[in-house]
Amino acid sequence: MSSPGRRRVVVAGVSAAVMVASLLGGAAARAVTGDTVADTIYPFTARVNVGAPGIGKACTGVLVAPSWVLTAGACFGQTAAGAPAQPTTVTLGRSIDVTRVVPHPDRNLALVRLLTPVGDIAPVPLATTAPAAGEVLQLVGFGRTATDWVSAQKHAGTVSVETVGAATLRVAGTDPAAVTTCKGDSGGPALRGSGSTVELVAVHHTSTQRGCLDAGEATESVAEETRVDDLAGWIREIAVNTCNAAGTAVPTAQDGAVVYTADVTGDCKSDIIHQNTDGDLQGWASKGNMAADSGLFNGASRLVGGGWTTTNIQRILTGDFNGDGKADIIGQDSTGQLRAWPSTGDMSADNKLFTGAARIVGTGFSTASFPRLLTGDFNGDGRTDLLAQNASGQLKVWGSTGNLNGGVLFPGSGVVVGSGYTATAFPRILTGDFTGDGRTDIIGQDSTGLLKALGSSGDLSADNKLFPGPARTVGGGWTTANIPRILTGDFNGDGRQDIIRQDTTGLLRVWASTGNLSGDNLMFAGQSRIAGGGWTQAAYPRIVLGDFNGDGKQDILNQNTTGELWGWASTGDLSADNTLLASGTRHRFGVGWTLTSYPRIL
Repeated sequence: MSSPGRRRVVVAGVSAAVMVASLLGGAAARAVTGDTVADTIYPFTARVNVGAPGIGKACTGVLVAPSWVLTAGACFGQTAAGAPAQPTTVTLGRSIDVTRVVPHPDRNLALVRLLTPVGDIAPVPLATTAPAAGEVLQLVGFGRTATDWVSAQKHAGTVSVETVGAATLRVAGTDPAAVTTCKGDSGGPALRGSGSTVELVAVHHTSTQRGCLDAGEATESVAEETRVDDLAGWIREIAVNTCNAAGTAVPTAQDGAVVYTADVTGDCKSDIIHQNTDGDLQGWASKGNMAADSGLFNGASRLVGGGWTTTNIQRILTGDFNGDGKADIIGQDSTGQLRAWPSTGDMSADNKLFTGAARIVGTGFSTASFPRLLTGDFNGDGRTDLLAQNASGQLKVWGSTGNLNGGVLFPGSGVVVGSGYTATAFPRILTGDFTGDGRTDIIGQDSTGLLKALGSSGDLSADNKLFPGPARTVGGGWTTANIPRILTGDFNGDGRQDIIRQDTTGLLRVWASTGNLSGDNLMFAGQSRIAGGGWTQAAYPRIVLGDFNGDGKQDILNQNTTGELWGWASTGDLSADNTLLASGTRHRFGVGWTLTSYPRIL
């Protein structure tokens, strides 16, 4: 008999003979019966909910990359990669929607992609050596216990490996009365080591559920685990972060500009690069510390490029064009060629970040032919695509193939996705995932100041399918005369891009996105909040945005006239005025960054 304070863990398998109905009515979810552990212990352990509350399935999972959780494939019952068949969320301190499920072809495993990355919890390290008989492992899960139908806390218990097969292993509790797995634990981690040195060996597969509430008279305390120690390659190939998928077009003339930075190292923290008057690109990797002066970009800068003057390289694009989780760089030269360098992620020394010869990935993209170049992950595949507006106002998109070898990244002539978008008709075009579905949408600000939004369908198979419309009005009075600068970003961390306007007095006012494009004036329908004052172009020539601390929320820096960079970490709080950028949390992260010294920041 287990004591009232102990739990059992049981997991779901793929065979109907061994599956037990889940607590919430599904056929695949089970749980672990050990001691309750604090939230800070094994923080990478996730609660996975599949389907509507009360009628879906409950499983456990484990964070293996900032945007990916590994769990049991039986939790989903789907064999093909794609969007989840039912609404699915993962809870890791907060609830995050799942946008994609990738089942393993042979094992009871699935990788699920999160709508927004988790930046404040370190993913679990992956084991690369096989478990051995007699080895001791820790099982962790959120499943049913001996006394509770639904557990509010995760539990952990010690087991010993009994046998090891090619794809699975069998484990038994070291104290037979103490540990097994139960409904709701399926997909949870089996860990080698202890404390901060654990690594993922397997995830929970099936169990006899001995000692679990309402499990009957099971006498065996053996559970089966799915091995992952030999799947590091599969996991790393798929579980690439999507922090850089939207990309950005770097403003060339930056006096009065809003600049969006990129994560070139692939850790989901925005780094910063400046271009000096000689055309040298110097970069700093973000340290993630926005709580102290000089805490964010400290240490020596690294040379990451040369010859990038505005004369030689008229426009710069950054984004994860090859889908490896790191922001790459493309420069458009004076002839209209697009020249690309993939990021290695290495900023340990000079000239290690963008190495080798440039790849020519496009021609004919001169400013005369295509006055505007924009980026976005328009089809939601995790790679940065290219949107270009030609001289007649036609919008065309090239979907990225992920191949940065010459001439194959953006093949063909693109697909038409809009018309009439001349600079006269639409002085500004904004891109971002305003609906929160993992695909980049667009908002055009017309000459009267109306904001017109189009949600992406993700369909790049033919002309005029990406933005089927109808366009929805989401704001009015946003002329460049009234609103000199517009900032977009996920300021509250809910997976949808919000919007901030800076008026002529320098007042910053923010609206959270509802994600609703079903009608006019629904997207930014809530109460606006003041986020700052005095942010005029004269006072702050550049506003610089990025998720510098990696917490999934867009932070804000400003550059003053003396070249100081001051920054605020977003609190995510839009409940009242002046709560998003909390008073007293401003810190200085750079000096000497004047427009004269550094014409471009990226």
